[in-house]
Amino acid sequence: MNDAHALALLRLLAEDGEVSPARAAKRLDLSASELNRLLVALGDNPRFDGLDLVERIAMPHRDGTRERLRLTARGRALCADASQGRDA
Repeated sequence: MNDAHALALLRLLAEDGEVSPARAAKRLDLSASELNRLLVALGDNPRFDGLDLVERIAMPHRDGTRERLRLTARGRALCADASQGRDA
């Protein structure tokens, strides 16, 4: 996992709330497979032993279901702590 990409994804989600995987990949200049590997490492799936910082959520859409990414409660707390540390 590239730490710079992980931090950039966390920052993006902290600022934007929820984003689509396609938008996250484009903003971070990552391929879909690179983003997926990053999401496994930062994800909330206990099967993959992720850090539980980012979750994938299914959003109903007129054309079916669309996936969105957002911070978990643990991810929001981590980003809030980091933000407070910068302000101090």
